[in-house]
Amino acid sequence: MTSTAALQRARFAALDPLLPSPPPLPPGEPVEAGGAAGTVAHVRFAAGSWQRLWSPAHLQILTAILPRDAGAGMSALLSAWRERIARADAEPDSSCTVTWPSRDVVVARALLDHGLAPQLALAVRAPALGEAHAVPGVTVRESSGGDLEEIVDLRFEELRYTSFVGHGVVRPGAKALLAEEVRRGLQFGGRVWIAEEEGVTVGMVSGGKRSPLPGDALAGRLPPGEWGYVGTLAVTTAARGRGIGRALTAVAHDELFSPSLRGTFVSYNPANPLSPVFWHRQGYRPLWTTWAVSPASALR
Repeated sequence: MTSTAALQRARFAALDPLLPSPPPLPPGEPVEAGGAAGTVAHVRFAAGSWQRLWSPAHLQILTAILPRDAGAGMSALLSAWRERIARADAEPDSSCTVTWPSRDVVVARALLDHGLAPQLALAVRAPALGEAHAVPGVTVRESSGGDLEEIVDLRFEELRYTSFVGHGVVRPGAKALLAEEVRRGLQFGGRVWIAEEEGVTVGMVSGGKRSPLPGDALAGRLPPGEWGYVGTLAVTTAARGRGIGRALTAVAHDELFSPSLRGTFVSYNPANPLSPVFWHRQGYRPLWTTWAVSPASALR
């Protein structure tokens, strides 16, 4: 397996210079086939939890190390995984996910052939100030404690939209869960900027700074160092198409920039008809893509 891991390190380095060296396989249920090896982690989210707004109750997450013929290796691994799922009688509220470098189109073909579809892209942008953009009659300011209701309303509108085109799920109590998440984000260093027109909130964007650390979600995804991130960007339906999202993003980029910054990152849904075009125009490009199929039993 050491030689296979070395092959994967070389493959990642050739695919994209921003890909960090892949770490060892994480703990999980082992699966092997066709010269490939992987582990499947089982993650369950409790009913009423914030994570259930963005995920099925049961996630099965495959991490893989592939041989020289990466496409065939991934295909063999997915076939072995499918047989295991069939024997286990997967529950309806579930999904299988694989996160893989976006530029690896050979492996993407295998994922598509087994029924997975792009669900989420982690995209990166070089460190730079924002490209200033003003919208007549609209002002952008940092949020205050009195903006919570407006921020939650915009987050809920974004959740509803995502539920049609992506992985969002409007579950009972969604607004209360979103309010709790907004408070928690602000408490731990997140920031929110508001766009207003004639005193009415028409958009918001959240952001902050993070550094990949062992054990967190960014470990193995981004090179070490300080990164800015753009979280939720939402504009009311009536105000879309006027450049308000661009103005908000420019302010966020300005506020997050520092000479030591490695870059900024954002996550978006590739199937969303608005997000990919918008973020690419802001200078982002996909680095990782999370592929998913739901329910888990639909894996081919």
